[in-house]
Amino acid sequence: MTIDGQSDKMASDMEVRMKQRCVIEFLHAEKIEPNDIHRRLLNVYGDQTVDVSTVRGWVARISSGDSDVKDKPYSGRPCTAVTPRNEERLDQLIRANRRITTRELCSKLNIGCNALEAMVATLEYRKVCARWVPRMLTQEHKEHRMQVCQDLLNQYEAEGDSFLDRGVTTTSRSQNGSPWSGEM
Repeated sequence: MTIDGQSDKMASDMEVRMKQRCVIEFLHAEKIEPNDIHRRLLNVYGDQTVDVSTVRGWVARISSGDSDVKDKPYSGRPCTAVTPRNEERLDQLIRANRRITTRELCSKLNIGCNALEAMVATLEYRKVCARWVPRMLTQEHKEHRMQVCQDLLNQYEAEGDSFLDRGVTTTSRSQNGSPWSGEM
């Protein structure tokens, strides 16, 4: 599932929860007990129904005079760890040590695995043979590859087929299964 798909699912889950809170408020005003409210929610929302303990909590909250169905803002830690600052720090950590593990990254950035995965996807990194590599070549990488190819081409033009004769190729395996027979 893509990051956009996850955020769409989260948004729809939040909408369903908000609707259920409104239904809870309405049914509580009708003097219906929390267990019966939960049963009626199950009939309408099925698997997406909030737990009966959540219904009881909302009924208690509404009974105490709090009729706001929206969540109160939380103090302290921000809702998401995916910030430009954390993305920049993640990029720096990966560039400094391509073999750093996801666990170490989570620990150093003080974030969860889901946030780390989202940032890694945004930065277009992936793990290959226990190393972080960018999905796309940077301009610097492209220039380096171009320079290496040009050097090899210049060397071939200067030396001809003798340059190709020095290359190591193999079509068979040695007795121990290695492609290197030990002969040169």
